[in-house]
Amino acid sequence: MRIESIFPQAALGLIKLEADSNEVLKHLENIEFEMTDASIQKEAEVYISKNHNVLDDIIYLKHEIYNNIKNYLNNIMKLKIDFQFTTSWVTKTLHNGYSQKHAHSNSFLSGVYYPIGDKNFNIKFYKKPSFWNVQAIESNTLNADQCNVNIAENSVLILFPSDLEHSIEKNLSNKTRYSIAFNTLPLGEIGYKDNKINFK
Repeated sequence: MRIESIFPQAALGLIKLEADSNEVLKHLENIEFEMTDASIQKEAEVYISKNHNVLDDIIYLKHEIYNNIKNYLNNIMKLKIDFQFTTSWVTKTLHNGYSQKHAHSNSFLSGVYYPIGDKNFNIKFYKKPSFWNVQAIESNTLNADQCNVNIAENSVLILFPSDLEHSIEKNLSNKTRYSIAFNTLPLGEIGYKDNKINFK
């Protein structure tokens, strides 16, 4: 029997960037942070940058991320679309820190960049709930409802649809886990006839 996945729910882009990860890390270590609301309630030791446009201060990294998003959208996904960054922020996760499951609202495509990796750094993605709750004999890409991505390497970029729920898994390393997350929206005209819209 031949099985083809004709309508995949989400396509993750996993990309190794050329950016100087140590230089990026130095910049992130000097940013002002505040504790997230979820961390205050659960003592989860996760902090977010006060600046929500951090990529504007790291132009060479923003440029490299832009080029990789453009390649992902136009050459891999084959979509006729341009885009713009709307927000970008740094998350700092200390030992045993984690985040709850969440998605990025008011956004089209999101991503997260990790300057420094570790075998204990993980991000988990969740499939949208199905009406049917049938137990699997064994997990595979066709029936899994979760996907864990390990970030062991330095300078890794992950791209994903903004409505895809995800969570920061508990940081079991002794390293502080830094990441730059960002959101994008389309730029210019998309759609056709009565559903046409222009993003400026």
